[in-house]
Amino acid sequence: MKSKGFATGVWVFGSCPDRFCTKGYKKEVSLEESLDKIASIEGLQGLMMHYPAPLNEDNASYVKKELEKRDLKLASCDVDLFSSPEFSWGALMCEKEVRKKALEMSKKAMDVAEHLGAEVMNLWPGQDGFDYPFQINYQAQWDLLVDALSEIASHNPGVKLSLEYKLREPRTHSTIANAGIALFLAQEIGPNVGVTIDLGHSFNVKESPANVVALLDKYGKLFALHLNDNFRDWDDDMAVGSVHFWETLEFIYYLYFSNYEGWLGLDIFPYREDPAEACRFSIEMINYCLEIVQKIDKKKLEEIQKEADALSALRYIKSLL
Repeated sequence: MKSKGFATGVWVFGSCPDRFCTKGYKKEVSLEESLDKIASIEGLQGLMMHYPAPLNEDNASYVKKELEKRDLKLASCDVDLFSSPEFSWGALMCEKEVRKKALEMSKKAMDVAEHLGAEVMNLWPGQDGFDYPFQINYQAQWDLLVDALSEIASHNPGVKLSLEYKLREPRTHSTIANAGIALFLAQEIGPNVGVTIDLGHSFNVKESPANVVALLDKYGKLFALHLNDNFRDWDDDMAVGSVHFWETLEFIYYLYFSNYEGWLGLDIFPYREDPAEACRFSIEMINYCLEIVQKIDKKKLEEIQKEADALSALRYIKSLL
């Protein structure tokens, strides 16, 4: 791994609403105030932002200057195809006029990413899926999705298109539901299409995140990371390593020995916690895991793994804590 450093979503410093407290648990602050707070956190050097808000073609140059002023970089531009009611029946998989708009937004997001020096445009098609049996024509929808992703990827081959998968929410079933589907699409569509591992989404779908790292790295398709934690039954976006310590440590181990060269992105949602402290805790946990990983004798561990001796492997790792 040759990480570019730690990044955070700008939304981490927003009002943090949920469906019960729709105004959010915190006071909404300006973009400039958020950037000031982010720049004050030791270790944070990058920022993930959504297109078309708060980042778009009209303010891209201004945002670029504001980032440079604080010695921050844009880690990725994430296209928002999920928060507007017009996408309620789908975005890329919708046969209506709205699909055209979703395609144009995705292409513009790639161009904005390039303008600000970000290598990745992250795409999470949250509204593309279904809620009930017999609701959609699956064959037609797969065709629409593949055609859409191919069109977006070919628009700007110099920018990586990274597909973020998720089991469910806001639909009961997301079309790009797991790492296998995302990898298949990336392989099918083109060299500049890869996969984003959201650690919490991987927990939700009951994957082994470490195994997913190994799989995506094997095919050179690990493009981005969203790091967080949850209790596996919901996308809680908790601080990294706060619940699944062992699996997060294993994830960091396989990441450390991978060819990943991107950002370590924090995608957390601190409803009640101080956002700066949630970021600091997450960075501390990741660095702690990295310290442990660097103590591991890889050959010794692999000898234990040849026997699939789980308890001996865990005892060895425990001895390094």
